Amino acid sequence: MDPYEAIISKRDLRHYDGEAVPEQIVNRILQAGRMAGSAKNEEATRLLVVRDQAMKNSLAEAGDFSSWIGTAAFIVGLAASTESLRMFDVGRMAQNMMVAAHSEGVASCPVTLHHQDRARVATGFAADWEMPMVISFGWPLPDAPESPLRRRRVALGELVSYDRCLRFLRVIRTRRRQGFRFRTGHRARRWSGRSR
Repeated sequence: MDPYEAIISKRDLRHYDGEAVPEQIVNRILQAGRMAGSAKNEEATRLLVVRDQAMKNSLAEAGDFSSWIGTAAFIVGLAASTESLRMFDVGRMAQNMMVAAHSEGVASCPVTLHHQDRARVATGFAADWEMPMVISFGWPLPDAPESPLRRRRVALGELVSYDRCLRFLRVIRTRRRQGFRFRTGHRARRWSGRSR
């Protein structure tokens, strides 16, 4: 699978068959994360590999939408001190690892940990460290149910604008009139027709 194919064909999967992933593949996934760039080349983010079932179950309680992560073959947590945490760096490492995993046939899904107090209890991280995201990895379950959230991607012509942002504003206004939900922070708000 070439890099472009790995990127455009990768989908988040939450159903795994329970089989272990060979160490060689795990190391390739971790190496892909290690090679991601970082702000000012600080490399502040650290990776925590979790295979212990009890710890996976504890981490499942640290997110609002993470009940299924205990079924993964392994989990990789992305952590840094609160002072040096850069979410863009976390995202770069995460995407590298997920694309590398996909190229090996390993499924993955990123998960936000909303409750850092629970994450610290599960992992032992100090109070001045955060692990805002984990990624679940495992071999995909054959005939897994399709996600109810699956939909067609936004068309390139709707996604991209050149030199001016006016097209974005027209698209957003149209979608809001249709009742489309846009993400604002951590909450999805339905357009009410009132100016903001």
